[in-house]
Amino acid sequence: MDYINLTNRSSQLRGDLRYLSNPKFKVQWKMLAMSNPGADDVRRTNMHTLADTHAIYVEVIRKLMGKKGLDAISEVNRHHGFELGRAAIKQGSLRSGDLHSIFDFFDAAHPYFGFELSIETESEKCFELKVTSCPWIESFKAKGAGPDICEYVTKIDEGIGQAVDFNVTLSIPKCMMRGDDHCIYRWEKE
Repeated sequence: MDYINLTNRSSQLRGDLRYLSNPKFKVQWKMLAMSNPGADDVRRTNMHTLADTHAIYVEVIRKLMGKKGLDAISEVNRHHGFELGRAAIKQGSLRSGDLHSIFDFFDAAHPYFGFELSIETESEKCFELKVTSCPWIESFKAKGAGPDICEYVTKIDEGIGQAVDFNVTLSIPKCMMRGDDHCIYRWEKE
């Protein structure tokens, strides 16, 4: 993978700081207005902040570097997911060679992330998760993220799947950011 040296682009970056100061792309740190927030309040706030961060980095990289930058983000996210997946296999949260364990892994994370999901399809070569509630959609839309943002962010999930079986790739044939009423995450063996 090519590492992009931004220091040689300082004049362009200085000009693009005006873009970064646009309120549409500023991180809006959300403060809870209550003295004793519940766990769900904290989770929602953290998820909005995380979604804001994803939207900001993807859209800034898109503007500064175009497809080459988005491809680099995809690879970095996939690699990060692969490392997360390997750690989860070591601790027993994922099982090598068992695509169903991907569901178990994400389902166990529900209290922390808030995605509502179920198994759509399961076979030896293909595993699909149906996501009916995503805590990031509203934040992505509010930040002006492109309808393809999930293609880059979910490369983390592809990497997690590749820790289970390196021959799988992830596609998203249905996506709420593209206007569907739910998302389908499809891990498929090549």
